[in-house]
Amino acid sequence: MAREATRGAQAPRSNRTGARRAGGTHSGGLRKLLPLLIGVLLAILLALLLISLIGGDDSDDGGNAGSNVGQLAAGSVRLLPPPANGLSAQAGETATGKNVVVQSVNGNEGFFVGSSATDRVYVEWGGDVGENEASRFQPQRGDRVDLTGPVQPAGAKQIRKLKLSSADAELVRSQGAFVNADRVTAAE
Repeated sequence: MAREATRGAQAPRSNRTGARRAGGTHSGGLRKLLPLLIGVLLAILLALLLISLIGGDDSDDGGNAGSNVGQLAAGSVRLLPPPANGLSAQAGETATGKNVVVQSVNGNEGFFVGSSATDRVYVEWGGDVGENEASRFQPQRGDRVDLTGPVQPAGAKQIRKLKLSSADAELVRSQGAFVNADRVTAAE
């Protein structure tokens, strides 16, 4: 009987089989974190993609503003956006516009090109100032156009001939000049 008592006191043997992790830790926690880590990584990559597409400089000309509204220049001076000191210093020079956006049209007299109601330049086309342009092309708001013509001083007499609203006339007067286009075509 003593033997039977001894046998009953022995610890039962365990016959566990299968792989076990060294150190006794359980790998189920890592498996639960893996989808979360992948989700965080994807969110970071998506955020970086959106920042690169939305943020930053939208211009194609090395950081100079205005390329999305085309280019208008007289000599080496950019006229879009209009210089802070106005356009009068370029009077007499030939202005050249490439792919400029028409902001508004002033009947059969001309139109404004630029990016907004304040960052724009008036282009006389078909009115009473300068030569009578022989073209059937009539730009509409939102059109992109190419143009050439001299920069004309905006004196009181010229502004009256432009037949502008009082607000538009004041803008042209404050800029001191406008473009008297002799050629305007749809942008290529």
